[in-house]
Amino acid sequence: MRIPPPLRAACALWIVGGAAVRSARALVTLNDGTDKIYVSGTWTMGYDSNLSASAGGSGDVSYGGSAAIEYQRRAGIIGVTSSVTFTLTDYLKSQDRTYNSLNPTFSLELDKQSGRTTGAVTFSATRSSQADAAAGVHDVSWDYTTGLNLHYPVIERYSLTGSVSYGQLDYTQTSGQALVNLDTYTADVGLFYVLSDARDLSISYRYRDEASTDNTSTVDNALLFGVYDQLFGQIHGSLVVGLQRRAGPSEETAGVTSSGDYDDITATATAIWNLTRQNVLTGTLSRDFTTTSTNATTDTTEATLDLTRAFNAKLSANVGVGGGENQFLGPFGFLPDTTIERRDYYFTWNAGVNYIWSDHLKVSLAYTYLRNWSNLAFATFDRGTYTVTLASRW
Repeated sequence: MRIPPPLRAACALWIVGGAAVRSARALVTLNDGTDKIYVSGTWTMGYDSNLSASAGGSGDVSYGGSAAIEYQRRAGIIGVTSSVTFTLTDYLKSQDRTYNSLNPTFSLELDKQSGRTTGAVTFSATRSSQADAAAGVHDVSWDYTTGLNLHYPVIERYSLTGSVSYGQLDYTQTSGQALVNLDTYTADVGLFYVLSDARDLSISYRYRDEASTDNTSTVDNALLFGVYDQLFGQIHGSLVVGLQRRAGPSEETAGVTSSGDYDDITATATAIWNLTRQNVLTGTLSRDFTTTSTNATTDTTEATLDLTRAFNAKLSANVGVGGGENQFLGPFGFLPDTTIERRDYYFTWNAGVNYIWSDHLKVSLAYTYLRNWSNLAFATFDRGTYTVTLASRW
């Protein structure tokens, strides 16, 4: 039997990852344990029924894999963590290789965990190939980020935190549709208060400036209040909620188009409830302004609820549901040739099984279904994905 080229490519990458694992034989430790090297690999086979996340989108079987190496150094004041990952995905019926990809990810973190002031500097670069529901295409992009975060205890119960970051999203392949690149500058400062051994509180201010290659810009200002660790009774996690204002440039700014001014609640939350020793319920919530690849401002609300059951030390299963709303705002959020703003709603559910074969091999089977409704015709679609994954780390 002739092995299809995509399967041969996926197997080749798996063999490369496996060879690296075998050559390492185990975790590599150098310089009396201060330097460590980890090697990992995955092999994945799956099916995606809608590669472009749009009405009429086609599906295909995919084969893929990844190979990664991670280096850690814990010596002296500054710790180092760096990694390089290559992820290959090939589609069986993609004769023109439109959806096939080899995506690298590079990351570096320098952290200081001792002394009065602690924090970290991070750098990353990631190439991604994904379906873009806002544009209804399968696109390829590079995402570059760098950031600095600091933590300074003032007295026993009070601490100051601060961070600055810069991100650049650069679309390199867009299936013939013009998508906008985005530069994002973010800064925040906060005050943390230790209320008790089980609960912390915070108040913070966040500033975010976004500029696109389509001559638009927005500035977000948000005042946030947070609760951490014990939320309610036996439910633990974090809850941050506040008021946010998104404003476009003034009319006097030459050559820059305003996306409008908006006010709304912003929130992020994660709640974990250990129902029993075997069952864990996890919920998430997020609400924020975002900028899409089509340059539209969206007011996005998303929520998920997942249940995980551990049958024994090796076998576990999970099931979850989720939903959300995307309100497209301003002149770039109108339906074509109208003054009606686009609205998208979606529902999703997922299920999966995980089996730990050994200390170095994990097998996973997952299914995800998503239904999106929109008043824009091409954005009403169904999408289902099946995935089988073998993962190994040494």
